This record gives sequence, C-alpha cells and structure tokens, in this order.
Amino acid sequence: MAESLHSLAFLARALKGPLNFLEPEPEEIYRLLPEVSAHLPIPQRIYLADESATPVLGYPVLVTPELEELKEALAGYVLAEEEVQCRIHLRQSYDTSIHADAWERYRALLERATENVTVSSYGRQFPDIFWLHHSLDVARLLKETPRRVSRFDSNLGREKGGPLKYEVFFRYLDRVLALTYDQVDHLATDTEEHEQELFPTLLTRMRDNVLILTEDHVSPDLAELSTYFQDHLHIDGRDLRYRMAKLAEWHADRWKRDPTLRSVSQTLLGAESSGDPRELFRRRGYVRFLSGWDGYDARRLLPPEQILVWEKLLLKLKEYELYHGLRRLIVPLFEHGGTLCFRERSLNRTWVGPSVVEVSAATRPMDFMAPWVVDPLVSRFGLIYDITDFSQTVTHLRRAGSEIQDRSFRQMFRFQRRINRLAGTYRLKLEKYLGDGAFFSSRESWRMIIVALNVQRFYREALRDGFPFDRGLRIALNYGQYRLLPIQGANPGEPERYEFFGHGVVELTRLTTGKSMREIEEIKILLVNFGYPERTVHKFFAPLAAKGASGEMDLVDKQEEDRRFYAYINRNGKLVNEGIVATDEYVRALHDERPFRTLYQVEDQGHSYVGFTLDAGEGRLYVGLRKLGIASLKGLEPLPVYEVVDGTSWSGQSMREVDGTDLLTALERNYARSFTQASG
Repeated sequence: MAESLHSLAFLARALKGPLNFLEPEPEEIYRLLPEVSAHLPIPQRIYLADESATPVLGYPVLVTPELEELKEALAGYVLAEEEVQCRIHLRQSYDTSIHADAWERYRALLERATENVTVSSYGRQFPDIFWLHHSLDVARLLKETPRRVSRFDSNLGREKGGPLKYEVFFRYLDRVLALTYDQVDHLATDTEEHEQELFPTLLTRMRDNVLILTEDHVSPDLAELSTYFQDHLHIDGRDLRYRMAKLAEWHADRWKRDPTLRSVSQTLLGAESSGDPRELFRRRGYVRFLSGWDGYDARRLLPPEQILVWEKLLLKLKEYELYHGLRRLIVPLFEHGGTLCFRERSLNRTWVGPSVVEVSAATRPMDFMAPWVVDPLVSRFGLIYDITDFSQTVTHLRRAGSEIQDRSFRQMFRFQRRINRLAGTYRLKLEKYLGDGAFFSSRESWRMIIVALNVQRFYREALRDGFPFDRGLRIALNYGQYRLLPIQGANPGEPERYEFFGHGVVELTRLTTGKSMREIEEIKILLVNFGYPERTVHKFFAPLAAKGASGEMDLVDKQEEDRRFYAYINRNGKLVNEGIVATDEYVRALHDERPFRTLYQVEDQGHSYVGFTLDAGEGRLYVGLRKLGIASLKGLEPLPVYEVVDGTSWSGQSMREVDGTDLLTALERNYARSFTQASG
C-alpha cells in the first residue's frame, strides 16, 4: 500500500489539467481504482537535448507513418459504420463491401499493434499506454458523430444523432473487445502468462465508463454532456444542470451568511474561505450533506433522486478526468533532421505557430507498430573496470581475521564510491556492479577516457594508502551495440529498469579477462578453498607457471610488465591487459568526435604514442594511444585493440606536434613503424 501510494503521488503531480472534478491526490486516485492503482503506467522523465534542463513528464510515443495509417483506418471504419447506421434508419440500401473493407483495414493494423504491445510489454504496461494514446483518437471521432449524422441527413441528425453516436460506439467496442480477447488468448501461450494478466486493464475501464471513449473535454457546467444525459443515461440533463446552478447560487449565499456552514466545511473538508462550489461540489458526499442543511429546498434545488444521480455521475467524471489527464501526458515525438522532437503547445504564438523542441538522444520512444515497441538495441560507449585477482585476495583476507577483512572492504567501498562520484560528474550512467568492478555507459567517448584515466589514478592513490587489492586494475573501453533487458521490480508500481546484455558487454568482459594463465589461477584458488595447503598447490603448478598453458615457451613479456600499468598482445595473440585498452570502434568514434585540437608524437618507456590533451575541468589531461594489434578473444572475432596511457609524466619530455594528419592515420603510422622495428 505504501509503495503504491508513493507511485500514485508521483502520478498525481504529473497529471495535466484542467481538472474540474478530480482532486489530484494519491488517496483520491486510490479510492477510484483500488485494484488497479499499482498497474497505472507511471510517466517517464523525457529529457530535452540540454539534459541539464527540467525534463518533461509523460509517455514518449513515436509518430510514424504506420501509426498515422492506424489513425486514418480508425476514422475510415467509424465513418463507414456511421453511414451504415444512418442508411439502416433511413431504410436505404448500402454497399456492405465498403464497410467490410474499412473494418478489415483497421482490424489488421489494430491487431498488429495489439500483438506488438502485448508481446513486448514485460510488465511495462505497453497495452495500457497504447490505449491511452489510441482512445483519444476514438473519443475525438465519436464526439463529432451527431454533427456528421446531421450533415448526412438533417432530420435524422435532429432525431437520432445522439442515439446513433452510442450505437456506433457500442458496435466499435464489441468488435475491439472481441479482437483483443482473441489476441490475448492466442498470445498467452507464447508469453507464458495468464489471459487476465495480458488483457489491458485500462481498456476494461474504458469499456465500463462510456465518457472515456466518447468525450475529449468536459466543462464544469457539463455543457458537453447533453447527448450523454439524454441518449445514454436517459435523464433530463438540462434540468439537472439548471438545478446544479441554482444549488451553487444558494450555497454561495449561505456560505457568506452562515458561519456554521463555513466552519464545518473548513474543518471537515479543508475548504478555503471562498467556498467555491466548484471546489466543494466535487467532494463526494458534500451535496448530500447540504441537502440536510437548514434552508435547503429540495423542490427548487436537487431532490433526493437527483442527488443520487449526481453522486454516481461524479464518480464517472472523476474517473474520466483521471484517464483523460493520463492521455494528456502522451508526448508525440517525430524525427526531424535526424533528431527526435515534439511540438510544445504551451509555447504557441499566433504568429509563429507551435515551437519544436528537441529531446535528448537517449530518449527511447514507444513505436506501437514495431515488433519490439521500444527498440532494445542501443549503441553506447561502455567502460568496465575490474580488479585483478580479487577472489584470491578475498581468500587471503578471510584468513587474516574479521578486523582486517572489515577494514579492507571499507577501503573497497570508499574506492568504488569515489569512482561513482567521478562518473556522475562526467554524466556516465552506472549500469551494473560486477562484484569487484562496475559497468558504465555514456554517449560521448571523451567522457569515458577521462573517467578511465582518473579511475587508474584513484587506484594508484589507494595503493599508497594501503589498499589490499593490489594485484592490478584492468579497464576496457568500447563502442558497441547493447540490448536492453527490461526488469520488472518485485513491488508493483516500481519504475521500469533495464539491464544491458549482448555483444557489447561480452566484448568488454573479454577485454578485462586478464592473462592466459587465469584459468590455472582459478583452479589454484578452488583447490585452496577445498582445503589443500597453499604451498603444495603452488608447488604443483610451478612447472606450468614457467611455461605457457600448452607447454610452449614463456609468453610473458618482462619488459612490458615492468610498467605499473600495461597492456600487450602475447605471442599466442592473446591480450594481456593490466591497464586500459580500447577497441577499434571506440577509437574511430573518438576520432569522429575529435575532442582535441592537436596531436603529438611521444616516446615513452620504449613505446611510441599518439598523444593529445583533453579538458578535464580542473586542468588538461594528457592522453596517449598506441595500437597493440589484433587480439584473439574467447568467443569473438579477431579484434583490433589499442592501449590507453596516462601522460601525466610527459610534461618534462619532448612532445613533437604532428601536423597534417588525423588520429587514425597517426596511429596506423606508429603501428607500422613499431611492427617494422620489431621485425628488423
């Protein structure tokens, strides 16, 4: 209940008005829909292109030609249904094929959208959001049915315009419900869910409240509901509205002259001193309360039977405004010049028209006509850091006593906390913890490289402070495609969450796997954990430690490993990463972004680097890149990789400026030169 009210409080704040009958409070929403309050779709934060700006709250929906075709097909079917009903009442013949073709066109598109939102939902309420969007098109069409009937035949419109509106509505609803039930029955097996879990909850509510699918606005004086009163409720709406107006006049006069009424209303209802009837009459039971007040005249004001009508109608109006407020949260997005935009109606000017607002490139709108609805494939820059031999160090700490173990893990906590703060500063998103490391994503390459080098610096500082996890730190950078797996929270109403998986994560993991002897190290740790003496285990594997895992000659490059952080490709083509490496795609993206002005040629520790500087906020950050070659990574195609180094120590060295070339060309020249020298 507490979690549900928390999410409903967020929803209540996001609702768009005007709200003439609904009180935008979580308790009010919960009273209206207690059984589905946890399943109402929670609005998302839609960030603008400048992500520092206040985000828009709503449901981002991509307006595609297919979605527009669905809207046109809906209009075609409703108009065909109206014409059929008109001709039936006028006893005229009609072409059944036109009506059948219109329904078939709409049915095929609606069936496609229904299947997409049902199969792809995974607890994200896609079907409900679809019907929030589509129901507004339905309501706008059916609202105008009496006028179109009058244009078809003025006498028929005058006599039957209202009833025909509801005949068309119920015929439409019957067909749509039958189609949806069939789809749910068909898809229940594929999705491994019960039919009742798949059927859109909001569509059920829309079925039970006629106003939602037939009206797009209701004024405080109920002027739009004349056909609803007369042709659906079969009551005298004009008399009800007249008596409500008289009741408002009587209440205003009584409020001024009767301090007891003011006191009771203010104490029990929290009413303001103005006594605005529009504010008070929407409180359930207030009109019934007034009917027992001294001076209330039931003959002139509302009699008991009309009070009962008003109380029931008020519930329907509150529910209608709740759903219509949700419908107003739909943010239609369209592609414009390669970016996603929407038209901000609140910025309209009569002389310029609606303003186009660009949203963040991270926005992932819902495309109801696409199989996945929200495309799970995204392209991101990824960063993974991993502490070398973490498990082995933990095993040693376990034997050292609880005090040392607690101090070590506190240091680990502080280390990761520093990294998280740094990542937040450069707007990297933490996607998941990996035990001894973490995975971050970003949409800009230069942010990743600054964070990677600073993480390495943090690690060096932690070692000076006695950090026990001192076997090394591996970092990998890439630019690749990731798939987003939607995760449904344990508590209903929790915001949606996604986990990254796919090729991009596998690639980063392989780049931080470590040395070719890692499998043997894991076996050694396993044996020690089983109770074998550690000295005996190391003695047993000593012959393999002096050779390669396959019995070949030593694959360790002593010169490379003399550096504090290093990366190289051994003679077997395996990547040895105890520093920072980046993929070819990442380096190409860095080249395209070009966050630097000048390239330098730098010789450092026997290697030739292409250097450049980046603005890291508090100063310039010196970065070096060199191509290592083609690495063979488990389960992946051969991959070009690059080493990234911190150029802090370059300030006292000669940095020769490279003119007339770009980053990729400079790296390839360096690599060709180093390869020639090694061969010679």
